[in-house]
Formats: sequence, structure tokens, C-alpha cells
Amino acid sequence: MANTIGYGQGAVNNTNSWGQGAKIGSPSFSNLQSLEFDGVDDYVNCGNPATLQFTTLLSVSCWVKTSTSDKGILAIRVGLTPTQEAFSLTSSGDIRMNNGTRLTANTSVLDNQWHHIVVTYNTSLATDNLKIYIDGTLDNSANRQVVIQGSGTNQLIIGEYRASNFFNGNIDEVAVWDSELSASDVSTIYGTGAPSDLSSLSPVSWWRFEGTGTTATDSGSGGNDGTLTNGVTRSSDVPT
Repeated sequence: MANTIGYGQGAVNNTNSWGQGAKIGSPSFSNLQSLEFDGVDDYVNCGNPATLQFTTLLSVSCWVKTSTSDKGILAIRVGLTPTQEAFSLTSSGDIRMNNGTRLTANTSVLDNQWHHIVVTYNTSLATDNLKIYIDGTLDNSANRQVVIQGSGTNQLIIGEYRASNFFNGNIDEVAVWDSELSASDVSTIYGTGAPSDLSSLSPVSWWRFEGTGTTATDSGSGGNDGTLTNGVTRSSDVPT
């Protein structure tokens, strides 16, 4: 992969520090690393704490770089069963639910360039309760029933869905909310085409993938650190 440097899990790097109180566009914010997935068995396990039990409202934001279709970007599993995703987002731009329904983006992101993807879900809306945004713009929407369990049964996974569909490429700046992001929120996050500080939007969990080792630190309010599994590597290839 061009312009990519893999960091060993025990490596030391000179990642700049930043304050969680910084505002969007603050010069104290820096994005130096993404995660690189090999498409074979890599993923990040973010667990099933109470703060990740989405039932009626959900927003997901992430930056991805890939040329491989139908691979898992993020999945919310029902319990620990790998084949039972209540919700999944794939590199083909599909939002899939375990009741067999889906919404597919009109715009392909399979050009090995960085793209920003946001999915929002609000069960209370009478129309277009499920939306997908690509690079800051609403791409597609529809009414869908997303069957997401509660009471500690959801398991959030980054980089995989359906047990064998492992992501091949880079993922950066993954964030989730227990609310519906507005179109203006999405535009703010996308900005000029590079990640910025999300603190003012109060994500429940925000995995930045900076640092070293096998922990994906949660910079959101939930404190839900993820675990890099099966050799996920850190890369200096980031959205710019």
C-alpha cells in the first residue's frame, strides 16, 4: 500500500498530544495514524458495555480507504455470535440489518482513496429514518427497520462482519453516537476532507487509533477502549 508505514505493536512513535477540550479546527488536534487491516483476520473488538447498547438512535462516522468490495467496516453483533449482526456497514456502501433489509449507497468508495462515511438511524422518523452520507453529502436514504438489541447484548466490532468478511485497507477516526447527527453535523465533520476534533459533538465513543500497542483508546465519553486483534497494524497513511 503506497505511502504506508506499519508500526509494530510494541513500537514507539512521536505522536503529538491533543486536548479533548479542543474545538473543531484547533491547531492542537493532530491525526497521525490510521489502522491497516490485512483482509484475512484483523479486527478491533470494542466489547459490549452499556454505553454501546443502541436501540432507537445511532450514528456512525468513519474514514476508510480500500479497493475491496463487501468487507466489514463496522458491525454491531447480537451477542458474540459472528454471523448475527444486528447492523453492519460494508466497504460496498451497504448498510445491512439482521432482518434482511439493507440500504446501499449510490456512490462507490472503492478507489483506494480516503472517503468519509456517516450512517444515521432514528426509529422515530416516519420517513427516511436511515441515511448514508458520503464525503459530507447525503447519498441515499430510506425507511428501514434496524433490529438492534439492548440490555448488554450488542457487541461492536471494527473491521469485520459475518465472521469472514474482514476489511482490507485502512480505517481511521471511528465514532458512534446514541443520537442522530444532522446534515450540518456531517458537513462539519467532513470539513475540507480531513478529520478534525469531534469533541464538541460529544460522541459516545471515538476511536482515533493514535499511539502504540494493542489498545484502541476511546476518546469519547463512554471509555470503551477496543482491542486490536490478530495483528492489526498502525499506519501513517491518514486522510489529508
